Amino acid sequence: MLIRNIKEFLKVTLNKKLICLDIGKKKIGIAISDHNHSLSFPLEVLIRNKEFLDKIRNIINNYSVGGIIVGQPLNEDGKVTRMSQTVSDITKNIEQFLLKYNIDLPIFFWDESYTSLEAEDITKFLFKNYKHQKKNLDKFAAKVILDDFLRECLNSNENRGSCHAQRCQN
Repeated sequence: MLIRNIKEFLKVTLNKKLICLDIGKKKIGIAISDHNHSLSFPLEVLIRNKEFLDKIRNIINNYSVGGIIVGQPLNEDGKVTRMSQTVSDITKNIEQFLLKYNIDLPIFFWDESYTSLEAEDITKFLFKNYKHQKKNLDKFAAKVILDDFLRECLNSNENRGSCHAQRCQN
């Protein structure tokens, strides 16, 4: 279920693991949080082919995931782009596919601006050669998006759940 209200999303995902999807033209990077929402880990990079929906379903089942964050590419003005629409369409396809298997998870869009650049900086130090860096970049971008979400929404010193809901509007 697509949720636009951050407080509602946080309420229904309390003490549940989250996955974050960084949806690109050819690949999808996936990161996962622990159930306390205090740690996140880069998990996997999927190729957007016929099997990717089944692979996402398997990850959700294998890791007992309770919610999905989707990186939403916005332009510098915070407006949606052509890729934003593509991400929204793919997310709706994922949601419909999961519903066929009685998996109804809350889904929330989060601004992914500049996360690929940050992921490039991180992976430069982790992988010696460019080929390995490129291969792992998308899952680290998903981790950056998830870390940003967790930092702003869950681990801030403000009231829990009062993050900047304006970060992403769909």
